[in-house]
Amino acid sequence: MNKTDNINTFWNYLNSQTFISSAIVIIIAIVLMYVIKQFLIKKVAYTGKKDQHKNTYIGVIFNVLQYVVLIAAAVIVLKINGVDVGSILTGLGLLGMIIGLALQDTLKDIIAGLNIYNNNFYKVGDMVRYNGEECDVKYFNARVTKFQSINTNSTYTVCNSTITSIEKIKDRGIARYLFSFDTEKKIVDECMETIVDRSKKEIEHIKDIYYDGINDISTIGVRYELKYQCPAHKAEEVRDAMAEISYEQFKTFGISPVFSSLMK
Repeated sequence: MNKTDNINTFWNYLNSQTFISSAIVIIIAIVLMYVIKQFLIKKVAYTGKKDQHKNTYIGVIFNVLQYVVLIAAAVIVLKINGVDVGSILTGLGLLGMIIGLALQDTLKDIIAGLNIYNNNFYKVGDMVRYNGEECDVKYFNARVTKFQSINTNSTYTVCNSTITSIEKIKDRGIARYLFSFDTEKKIVDECMETIVDRSKKEIEHIKDIYYDGINDISTIGVRYELKYQCPAHKAEEVRDAMAEISYEQFKTFGISPVFSSLMK
């Protein structure tokens, strides 16, 4: 077959019902993936979830559905073009083993990603300690996770199958104040409630804070506790603000702690 015959054959194919049907299937697949993504953004990542966690749900679910749609579209296009898909799958033999080995790491990543998601290892927006470094989880799907270092802003893209364990940094903190036995409890209670009220109003990143009363009694005094919740990456900022408010209120109420500790 010469070059002219090849061109005519190709041109005839472009004008055939087979090509048009194949193109329609591909277009439908692309549109379907777009519709699925928009649906997940509006429905799965619903208002009840924090905005910072939306990409976690969307990334995992869309990533899996993307593979399903692409595989289904490829099978349909092959059938339209007269290819016996069943015979191909049955007779793959060694080629199938080679392809399986080539996809082995990808499948491992997807399984690991689903495991991370199902067991709530972390979500987009969480703060974790990865390789000894504090990082924000910036992106997550069924195959990879992107971490951004808090200290250097460097971004790490990691295959999910390589993440066997990770430390999720908690978003709760405790403020402990040790007062001498001579300090009247009623005054301490009033002072602590004032610190709670001011913290709620004045500290932007405080999600929740409450006074937990007496936590311990030792030979040197009585320990009182405030418990609070804030984003892990804002912990230092919140601690500094709470320390300043506490100092001002201690002066106002005329009391002084023997020891204080704001932990995260």
